[in-house]
Amino acid sequence: MSKFLHLVCLLALLAGVPAAHALDSKIALSDYHHDIWTSKDGAPGEVYSMAQTADGWLWIGASTGLYRFDGVRFTRFEALSGEVAPKRPVTALKALRNGDLLIGYVFGGLSLLSKGHISHYPSSLGNELMGPVLNAIRDDDGAVWAATTNGLLQLRQGAWRNVGEEMGLPPGRVSNILLDQYSQIWLAAGEHLVVLARGAKRFRTVLSGYSTVNLTASPDGRLWLDTHGKLITVPAQHPGPQLPRPAWMAQAEGQESGIFDRDGNYWTLGCPGMCRTDGIGQQANSVYTPAAEADSRLDQPWQVSNLTANVVFEDRDGNIWIGTQAGVERFRNNRLARARLNGGERFFSFGRDHDGRVLVWAKPTNELWRLNEDGSAVVLERGPASHFGVLSNSPDGALLKAGAQHIERRRGDAVEIIAYPDGLSEAGGVSATRILDDGRALWLSVSRRGTYRWQDGKWTHQGELGLPNSIAFAAPGGPGEMWFGYNDGLILHYENGRLTRYTPERGEDIGAITYIHQGPEVLIGGDGGLAVLQGEQFRRLNVADAEALSRVSGMVIAANGDRWFNGNKGVVHVRAAQWRAALADPRAPLEYTLYGVQQGYPGFAATANRQPSAIADAYGQLWFAGVGGIARLDSSRSDPPLQPPAVKLEMLMSQGKRYLDLTQPVVLPPGTTALRIEYTALSYTMPEALRFRYQLDGVDQGWQETGTRRAVSYTNLRPGDYRFRVAAMNQFGQWSKEEAVMSVRILPTFTQTPLFYGLCALAGAGLLYLLYRLWARQATLRIATRMAERERIARALHDTFLQSVHGLTLSFQSALRALPSDSASRGRIERVLLLADQVMEEGRNEVQDLRSGAMGDGDLAHGLALVGEVLQESHRAVFSLRTLGRPRRLDEQVACEAYSIAREALQNAFRHAGAASIQIVLEYAPGAFSLQVVDDGKGIADELIRNGSNGRWGLTGMFERAARIGGQLALENVEGGGTRVRLEVTAARAYAGQARWKRWLPRWLRAG
Repeated sequence: MSKFLHLVCLLALLAGVPAAHALDSKIALSDYHHDIWTSKDGAPGEVYSMAQTADGWLWIGASTGLYRFDGVRFTRFEALSGEVAPKRPVTALKALRNGDLLIGYVFGGLSLLSKGHISHYPSSLGNELMGPVLNAIRDDDGAVWAATTNGLLQLRQGAWRNVGEEMGLPPGRVSNILLDQYSQIWLAAGEHLVVLARGAKRFRTVLSGYSTVNLTASPDGRLWLDTHGKLITVPAQHPGPQLPRPAWMAQAEGQESGIFDRDGNYWTLGCPGMCRTDGIGQQANSVYTPAAEADSRLDQPWQVSNLTANVVFEDRDGNIWIGTQAGVERFRNNRLARARLNGGERFFSFGRDHDGRVLVWAKPTNELWRLNEDGSAVVLERGPASHFGVLSNSPDGALLKAGAQHIERRRGDAVEIIAYPDGLSEAGGVSATRILDDGRALWLSVSRRGTYRWQDGKWTHQGELGLPNSIAFAAPGGPGEMWFGYNDGLILHYENGRLTRYTPERGEDIGAITYIHQGPEVLIGGDGGLAVLQGEQFRRLNVADAEALSRVSGMVIAANGDRWFNGNKGVVHVRAAQWRAALADPRAPLEYTLYGVQQGYPGFAATANRQPSAIADAYGQLWFAGVGGIARLDSSRSDPPLQPPAVKLEMLMSQGKRYLDLTQPVVLPPGTTALRIEYTALSYTMPEALRFRYQLDGVDQGWQETGTRRAVSYTNLRPGDYRFRVAAMNQFGQWSKEEAVMSVRILPTFTQTPLFYGLCALAGAGLLYLLYRLWARQATLRIATRMAERERIARALHDTFLQSVHGLTLSFQSALRALPSDSASRGRIERVLLLADQVMEEGRNEVQDLRSGAMGDGDLAHGLALVGEVLQESHRAVFSLRTLGRPRRLDEQVACEAYSIAREALQNAFRHAGAASIQIVLEYAPGAFSLQVVDDGKGIADELIRNGSNGRWGLTGMFERAARIGGQLALENVEGGGTRVRLEVTAARAYAGQARWKRWLPRWLRAG
């Protein structure tokens, strides 16, 4: 291989090296975050092999079959429809560079999993069954090799061949086979370690006399032989420079005895349990005994799931996995490390010594500790058990220690003693709970006694300073300046004797004050969150999870402006840019990263002793007091970002059927209305912290935030095409690079097809047409019958009544000519004849109306005036007609019915009322037409108003006519005597030219 080719390979391999660090070797195994999954968690037992494929899946081979794990759920592998899943005990797994997975079995045989599809190689060697597959590879030419108890097998033309003898191997079992970064094949055969160079035909021996358990590579690319007792460097067999171990090689498979993590530390199984020997991979070539030289170990039954561990594996994020007889275990870094004190501590107060190291005074153990930058703790002083006594620092760096007898100010080797105020000492001394220095004065708080200020050698009680009792938290500002917080949310600013009050405003209240800090800005913490002083009031900061920044009792500001808060859920990291954005817009959500109990935090922030619970030393270490102890965070350590979570769609279920191949559109049968989709994301450091969002296009309005839930169900779905999308975010705010997308098609039933809807539309149209024809036929028949009746009446009137009246008129005219011209009787008869002519004219009009079905021009006033004048001639009553409003043309039917109602009312009034005057009032109003017939007669009996007259149909007919035109008819007695008949018809029905559909609207809607 040329030097140029070596350089190209080197660059390519370096590009593939994972960015994540290995687990921190500065801490013991017991201080890692250690998770254990057993059968009660769904984990398989008797785990023999592990591998991580290029798509991120962690695969587990066990005696019960093949499983994959997303960090939360173990899922037995299911083959796609038409394929056969592996059901035999799995002994070997090998992740290939192209993303495929080789699977070897106890009872012989090998399978290939590629893009979700599984295929099976033969399980026999000639006429015999294969022995157990211990390991397998696929070389750069695509040839498959298997290390078995039968020897070295190679797959040729679909059949296995034992090629050991022809390639120079001793007969018998081979235990390991490995393809290195130089395309060389390594094999452990018996007590020989042999290698096959690229293009060579025969193996050659490199080492002899060693019974190999496994072959493994260190991060620098060197190969090591593990005999379980010894770890031996393998002499290099390649030309050119040393190439580092590539990522595909590190994640290809777990090892039976031990592995190198990516920092060169060696993890060994069976010592017993497991142990870690630091830095071997960085040492010179030699022979090592890792178990005997272990730097840390877990070898007690209560520390692990089972002391019999079968495989160890490092994933691409640097987490270490162990497969045991009982289940699966994982070790990962905690961002926080616990400070190891003696135990029994409940309260802590912090200070710094003259070297910048952190001191912590623990109560009630009453021990003063120095916390070193490497995480170790050294006890400096120890006294009788006590709940009182505190530390702090002056602005000049001096250490303040308020003990039982006096206050000490320590600066280097110099110690100044300050006496307490008189009268405070009790049995055991003074119960000091707070000591602060504002640059001009000391402030001392004593249990049940309140707060005192020491200035110019004199103590002054808070009452003399105007400070209310029950101070919850206090913090110094500038020289002579103090801030005090209370449980009701009140903040007091004391500045050289002047007090300023800040009372909580509506919407900005954060409850009881747990922390105050004056720095670049004045910040307060409380039960309900954080607030910052802006102008003359404190503005509350908006946080997505209010609990994360509630009950903050400490804060550290780093040199770069980052802020580290100690709160109700652990340590909250807010970067400088995020903090500036929050100050610019307090209503915008504050972005942050939380390090809680899953990252090693001991419970939640300590607030009971009302002391600052966070401090930084001079060496980049941050210390936080929680209710369960003290946690250390190394701010100088900058871990590279993890791999973003890879989102995976696992299954779709509908109508009891499971769909596993989601790379192609899923077609669901007709009648489907509900489905369930299961999804996950691969991020093995903190999979329980992953948060998801999803969207089903066409159903969901935008992204749906689902939290940690990994399944969603939909109901009431209609036929059509749908597209489901899901994304995930890890604990550091990294979103998956790509969404997982799936297409779903729901086929329609016949009743949901356009054809069915078209047929329904045609059937509906046909039915409407038939109904219309039936209605038209009935309407035509009714009109014909009505017209025939009208014609009959008209003929009868014309042929009988009018002819008879005309004959009588002629007779009276003949008799009139015989009377003298000045005869009084002659004048009376002439007036009667005139009335007869009017009656004839009216009769002819009625005949004409019957034939035409209307009043002709609709002149209702003229017709009614004629009727009234005729009736007036025969009776004593005086008739009059009055019109209100501008007369409008009436609808033909309304005019006819109104005329008939008024004529009937006039006849009744003239004949029966005994009235002196009778009046008709016609009112043409914009909203309605009304007609009234009013007399001043004797009125009408109430019984007739309610029930009408037996045997007489005049009143009944009036009401029926009013109903036919949709009008309202009222008959009532008038106060003072007389009767009123009133007809009212809405404008939409009464006046000609109105749209017909408006006539059927409710009156209130027409009025609007």
